[in-house]
Amino acid sequence: MRLLERDHPLAVVRDRAAGAAEGGGRLVLLAGEAGIGKTVLLRALADELPREQVLWGMCDALSTPRPLGPLRDVAHGLGPAVSGLLTDGAPPHEVFAAVLEALRARPRTLVIEDMHWADEATADLVRYLGRRISALPVLLVLSYRDGLAADHPLVPVIGDLVSLPDARRVQLAPLSRAAVAQLCDGSGLDAAEVHRRTAGNPFFVSQIVAQPESRLPASVREAVLARAAVLDPDRRRWLELISCTPEPVGAALLAALGVPPATVDALVGTGLVDRHGDGLAFRHEIARSAVLDAAPGPATERHVTMIAALEATGGDASVLAHHAAAAGDVPRVLRHARAAAADAARSGAHRQAVELYRLALAATGHDGADGTGPGTGNGAGRGLGHEAGHETGHEAVDTGPATRAELLEALGTELYLTDRLAEAIDVLTRAVALRRELGDAIAVGTGHRIISDYAWYHGDGATAAEHDRAAREILAAADAPREWGFALANHAYLAAHRGDGSGAARAGEDAQRIAGELQDPALHGTAAIGLSIVRLLAGDVTARTDLLDASVTGVTRKLDELATAPVSNLAHLDVEQGRFTEADAVLAEALALSERLDVQICTMWQRGVRARLRLLQGRWAEAEEDARAVLDRGEMPLGRLWPRLVLGVLAARRSAPPENPDLDIGWRIATGLDAPAVLAAAVAALAEQAWLLRRPDPRLDGPVVARLLTTEFSGRRQTLGPLRRWAARLAAADLPPLPPLPDDVEDRPDEGDRPYERALALWDTGAPADLLTALPVLDELGAAAVAARFRARLRALGVVGIPRGPAPATRANPAGLTARQLDVLGLLAEGLSNADIAARLVISPRTADHHVSAVLAKLGVRSRGEAAAAAHRMGVRA
Repeated sequence: MRLLERDHPLAVVRDRAAGAAEGGGRLVLLAGEAGIGKTVLLRALADELPREQVLWGMCDALSTPRPLGPLRDVAHGLGPAVSGLLTDGAPPHEVFAAVLEALRARPRTLVIEDMHWADEATADLVRYLGRRISALPVLLVLSYRDGLAADHPLVPVIGDLVSLPDARRVQLAPLSRAAVAQLCDGSGLDAAEVHRRTAGNPFFVSQIVAQPESRLPASVREAVLARAAVLDPDRRRWLELISCTPEPVGAALLAALGVPPATVDALVGTGLVDRHGDGLAFRHEIARSAVLDAAPGPATERHVTMIAALEATGGDASVLAHHAAAAGDVPRVLRHARAAAADAARSGAHRQAVELYRLALAATGHDGADGTGPGTGNGAGRGLGHEAGHETGHEAVDTGPATRAELLEALGTELYLTDRLAEAIDVLTRAVALRRELGDAIAVGTGHRIISDYAWYHGDGATAAEHDRAAREILAAADAPREWGFALANHAYLAAHRGDGSGAARAGEDAQRIAGELQDPALHGTAAIGLSIVRLLAGDVTARTDLLDASVTGVTRKLDELATAPVSNLAHLDVEQGRFTEADAVLAEALALSERLDVQICTMWQRGVRARLRLLQGRWAEAEEDARAVLDRGEMPLGRLWPRLVLGVLAARRSAPPENPDLDIGWRIATGLDAPAVLAAAVAALAEQAWLLRRPDPRLDGPVVARLLTTEFSGRRQTLGPLRRWAARLAAADLPPLPPLPDDVEDRPDEGDRPYERALALWDTGAPADLLTALPVLDELGAAAVAARFRARLRALGVVGIPRGPAPATRANPAGLTARQLDVLGLLAEGLSNADIAARLVISPRTADHHVSAVLAKLGVRSRGEAAAAAHRMGVRA
């Protein structure tokens, strides 16, 4: 088929390829509907480049995609290091680093097709490469279908990539009537009618033009089936057979299936399949789906045939699991889904691992979602359950409680890693019940300890403590010193955050003694976290070194959570104890480490802590950007704690709204944890809001605050110190005071590099000169509501000539944006892509690109996320 009306997009991609070859990498996001010609355009580009320069990977339309499937397609071209790491199941950060090193060697064009089917690990890989593309001699081209649902996993990936300075989005449009007329020329077809039927979709047009003697089909499906109808029955069956697998069929698989060479030629002759390397692939998923849906007879027979051939040729476990589920083959579903899930987990494709473990659980008669028994239907995930040892087909399959418990435990881990903590806790609770039935006390105790850990991340301190107690009661009586040591280390951590210094110290020291006896550095480093928190709360700053050493142990031993958790806690304590310089340094290294290891829970927490730090430093725009980035990233309550409190405090200081949902949510999360340091910060935020609104807050007079102020805990004097100032401010404003603070709590003001706190200290003096001195600081910060209080107090004191604050227009539009640019900024704040902005404003995509670039430049920001933060700060809405 001729390439019509693609000169401009091809020229754009060609230009980006030339730039990449000169050493400055480029990224192209090629978007369009199914059949619009994305593959045709990319093949035209590939034909212009040296064959060895092009690497071509494809995402598969499997129910659960192959982890890093596109990378596996091109690994042979990246050298033995990448292939070896993939074969060995190396962790993602090692694989990604090897890919990066391989791509540095010489100019390449790396095409990844159909990103809308990408697995999670592939999405992470393109993010990783996209952020580093400028340093590579590589053109990275990602094709995908546009019009994705807002909750599609690819949407945030595209949002991240499109904002990169070396990225360019290319949108393919349907063919015009004139182009369709050119394609129909000489066929005798009515070009206008063909255009009307196809809406200018090139693939549909190509199917119609290829058979002009047939009646004009009503759909692309009819057009595809008309082309398949030219095959004799035997060859048609081969076409139907290969249509049941979404990925290309290589030569080895064709041979194992017994497809004759003459049949291969005949299939290519239909125009529905192309030669792909040494095998075959359908030209388009539309064609494959049409053939598959129309194939007569039971589909299970085709899948059974495909399974046998795939097993004979060493097929990918996730592909085998797909066919086994479709064939209803319980033993193979269990075997291949488990293997594929483990592979996906090692590759970082944790969402895919969840689905595969659930598929395996369905084979045992339990779906891993709600605790129900076997399904009643047929197909993947339904009707596959059998009792333990039941014979089905070729082999016996064990679906008893031990197998189910093992699968539930693995599923729980993957749910945790995909930020579905409530589900993870539910799944692990059912695993514990099964282990209890089996009489496996050690596994029961370990399960309670893990649930305790997850409950803490979920913001549920009471549940965390309950499972912590259960774990210690069971494991104390078991002959399992290592598991007992980790239970003690978990207790030390929770006790330290509760302020139980003596309890944390005893448990942590016992855990480290066991670690010494077992010569177990991982246990020693884990126990060091709780011990170090206790020491830091007591003022022993040398404990920082122990946390840093524990992190090094985690990195050295490739224990990702041990690598990241110590520095996560250290950053938090450095911020809360006023070590801002140290906190900045720790956070920079910790975030780089967590991003590299893809430990999302720690990344969320660390960036939330950085938002808190930036708030205290008076860098409010950065604080807001960090906070919003965390809220966009995940749902873990503990990770959302600081972002919610930061945004709530900023809203109060800027405009003192009567309703403050961010602060309300932050308060709920803080009260769910039994952590005095966190709760004290939330109480201070409520007190500040009450002071600004001049309105009592009943939460400040409730049992939570009373308990905080009357209970002894480690670090109490420093933790509660700031509340003494707020108690005085509330009393001075004739508002209900806080409950009495302990006598030993002393507020020792040390505003240091905290400009907002310095301004409030000037309020406390009440001197007109001090109030006037504070005004420029508050105006510069954007604390309009607080500045208004200062000005009202100055007027009440009889001061004249009070400086006015920034004009409303200046505050709302400090960058001098045009009306159209304000519209664009409002839509950016909603998270819309450039294409969506173009559609909403009824402008061309290119014009939208220009507007977005101009907005970023005027605001002086580097990304769409920063622009969105600026929009929220300016009060700009769509």
